[in-house]
Amino acid sequence: MSTRYFVSDDWKWAWFLVACYCAIEVGTTYALLLANQWQRNFYDAIEQRQGGLFLSLVFAFAMIILLQIGTAIAHNIVGWTLSIRWRQWLTEWYLGRWFARDRFYEIERLRMIDNPDQRIAEDVKEFTAMGLVYGTSPLSILISLVFSLIRAIAFAAILLQTSSPISIPLFGYHIPLPGGDLVWFAIVYVLFGTTFITWIGKPFVRRRMREQHYDADFRSDLIHVRRNSEQIAFSGAQGIEQSGLRVAFDNIRRNWYRLMLANAGLQAGQGVYQQVMGIVPLFLTVPKYFAGAISFGQVQAARDAFTQFSSSLSYIVIAYPGIARQIANFNRLKALDDAIDHERPRGIGFTPGGTPEGVAISTTGLMLRRPNGEPLMEVSDWTIRDGERWVIEGPSGTGKTTLLRAIAGLWPDGSGHVAMTRRGKAMLVPQRLYLPLGTLKNAICFPDRAEDHDDAAIAALLERVGLDAHADAMHELRMWQDELSPGEQQRVALARILLQRPSLLVLDEATSALDAGNAAHFYQSVLDALPGATIVSVVHNEKLATYHTHRLTLHHGHAMPSRLDGAA
Repeated sequence: MSTRYFVSDDWKWAWFLVACYCAIEVGTTYALLLANQWQRNFYDAIEQRQGGLFLSLVFAFAMIILLQIGTAIAHNIVGWTLSIRWRQWLTEWYLGRWFARDRFYEIERLRMIDNPDQRIAEDVKEFTAMGLVYGTSPLSILISLVFSLIRAIAFAAILLQTSSPISIPLFGYHIPLPGGDLVWFAIVYVLFGTTFITWIGKPFVRRRMREQHYDADFRSDLIHVRRNSEQIAFSGAQGIEQSGLRVAFDNIRRNWYRLMLANAGLQAGQGVYQQVMGIVPLFLTVPKYFAGAISFGQVQAARDAFTQFSSSLSYIVIAYPGIARQIANFNRLKALDDAIDHERPRGIGFTPGGTPEGVAISTTGLMLRRPNGEPLMEVSDWTIRDGERWVIEGPSGTGKTTLLRAIAGLWPDGSGHVAMTRRGKAMLVPQRLYLPLGTLKNAICFPDRAEDHDDAAIAALLERVGLDAHADAMHELRMWQDELSPGEQQRVALARILLQRPSLLVLDEATSALDAGNAAHFYQSVLDALPGATIVSVVHNEKLATYHTHRLTLHHGHAMPSRLDGAA
């Protein structure tokens, strides 16, 4: 996941930007070293009352500030450019895998993980964040860690100039340590601080992960209200939905207070750590200054070097909140990867184009089961020949829609085999029609492009299906899924069928929202326009059975085929 981008077709840009990012880190380190040297010269000049150096030191300070500002700006430009290219590639990679093999449908059907949309939109954004402001990606943390070690070595060399030898008394001997007292005090201080901050930061990591989970759930519930606003208003379910949202937000609130306390502890620990870091070197260098061993400028330079050295070594302590966020992001993206890659054994085989001449759909030994393995229905051997029109009937809950999913290759749970013809064009129409975002003309022409069909033909279709009132608005961008009633959406389905003229049509209660007259008009229009089409329908209205030639009755877990007399 983290390295695929750097071996992708965009690898040249990826490595070029990483190289630039590292070069800017070198410039940042150089600017810090110049600033340290400037402090020593400036305070030495003040101590020795060298007024003639003041203007040149002020000019040098201005140049150092310009260098630091320039590296900061370049840092963000390069980091943000890398971030958006990396995010674009990773988003497309996840979307491709999410849609492949209908994994998005399988994940929702089995409720494998929560909020995959939030993981792709938000977690990928966090995972690829680069730059000074948003630089919390694992790559940014890794690069910063490497250059923190480089800075630690550079500032250790400066500390050695003002450090005193140090030794460990052991059994009457004094064992000298390489380096000096300032270096070793800094190392001990960093080890203690890192251990302490990591320990008090564990609750923050846990609460941060739960915060993402609860926020995603709350946002999902809000989207649910938006999508079902009309049904909620008609049903008077505002209180129920508001109560559910209140419960979801209560989870956020309770976790927020715990996160606040965990963050307060972490911030307090980091604050004490940073403040003490600036005082410790003074305790070690001021006595040497009073003794005349070092200059005042060396005291200030040693203080800055100690702070920079300690900060570089304690990068994990400083970056701990960002690391905590990335641990949460990584775990959520890893769960998404596992859900996408998870291969459940497919019990029902599906072969597109596997039917002999003259057969549209055939099943062999078909047994449907629920995802938990519970038997649902036995269909056994069933053959639908070209031009036949089958109606599937049975009480609610017997598996009619599940059977349609199986013959479309969308239901793997069970056993047996399904084959569907590839001759001609097949169209599956669910009870709730899919309307893509965009214009009404886009919705009718789907899956074709709107520009492939002229407006006059679409207007004639709208009039034919009883939607001529919307003809003038066919090019308007609206939320047609929300604006059109269920009955109007099923008329859009009829318009789409008449436009596409499929040879195989599978209808899942495609007229359930229409009155008897319009439902009959729906089927009669299909028969008039497509007299030789193969049709498989799920209906609850017995009167619509007359538009079919065969019946499949589902009863007590079994499917019984029969021929209908007097079909329309």
